[in-house]
Amino acid sequence: MDALLGMLAPDVVLHGDGGGKAQAIAKPATEPRRVAQLLVAGLRRVRKLGLTLRPAWVNGRPGAVMYDAEGRVASVVELDIADGVVQAIHSVVNPDKLGHLGPVSDVARLPER
Repeated sequence: MDALLGMLAPDVVLHGDGGGKAQAIAKPATEPRRVAQLLVAGLRRVRKLGLTLRPAWVNGRPGAVMYDAEGRVASVVELDIADGVVQAIHSVVNPDKLGHLGPVSDVARLPER
């Protein structure tokens, strides 16, 4: 945990975008320890769901695209890095915003109401 905390800026922000259609954090997380806890929990979930994480450039920044076992896009994560630390993390699981990347997974989709 200490190594992860050392990579996060004191004012780091984690943003999640589920668009009301997929599981995501409801409001931005802003405390480094909370952000680190959410990242660890998210990576555990990635492993549990059998997702594959592939490094990628996202909007000109380092990040990753996550794929399910069938190769469908499940999520995109982008990192804003400055001064050698992560300033912000943007995670998109909203299926409406992932379709341009290819077929979209339903692993994070919320049930229809």
